[in-house]
Amino acid sequence: MKKFFSALLLIIAVSASAQDVAEPQSTMNNYKFVIVPSKFSFLKTPDQYQLNTFTKMFFEKYGFVVFFDTDLLPPEAAGDNCNKLFADVIADSNMFITKINVTLRDCMNNEIFRTETGSSREKEYKTAYRQALREAFKSFDTVAYAHNGKDGIRGQIGNSGVQASTLKTAPSPLKEEVVVDKNTLFAQPIENGFQLVNSEPKVVYKLKKTSSEQVFLAEKDAQVGTLISKGKGKWVFEYYVDGKLMTEEVTVKF
Repeated sequence: MKKFFSALLLIIAVSASAQDVAEPQSTMNNYKFVIVPSKFSFLKTPDQYQLNTFTKMFFEKYGFVVFFDTDLLPPEAAGDNCNKLFADVIADSNMFITKINVTLRDCMNNEIFRTETGSSREKEYKTAYRQALREAFKSFDTVAYAHNGKDGIRGQIGNSGVQASTLKTAPSPLKEEVVVDKNTLFAQPIENGFQLVNSEPKVVYKLKKTSSEQVFLAEKDAQVGTLISKGKGKWVFEYYVDGKLMTEEVTVKF
């Protein structure tokens, strides 16, 4: 009988442990949107070392629809804060090592996920922060996030305690929903336009604005041409080589 109860207790403990592991994933799957701050508290200026941009890019890589807290939101992402998760990056650095964790909280300030610590021993802050951030985001490889069609915790907790949204709403042709995969390039603002980077991250294109949001002047290596929108994140880079028009299809997440 003792052995029976010992085995039963072991099964219960293992089951509870498995539920604890699965809970962050199932909770995250209720959410489609993530809000990333435009400035982290441990840095002096917005998007210093482009850490905020890279944080947004990594969340998009794992399938979330991501906005900065300064963005104008489309109607489905606005309304109330309980249909979104709020990201933060926490850094602990000294002269020997830089450590970073990424967290996700809901509208009630409950922490629903925290990555393993990413670290770097690089001395230059820019390189160290980026390396540590990339290492921290590897935790998302183990949770297999996939939005399940739910809308956060809205409707489950009533109006009590729900913070009204202070984020602004506005449609934008550059903020259409894009299916992100390993070949997607991510737009980072630069003077008079954007640069498009891959997941390494490496700059692949440099874009300059024109009078149309659907057309950019584009440079890739030694090639100069235009990048033209085809809708839903699909773009075409057109340029000439020896008098012959060349085209390349590009998927871009703005």
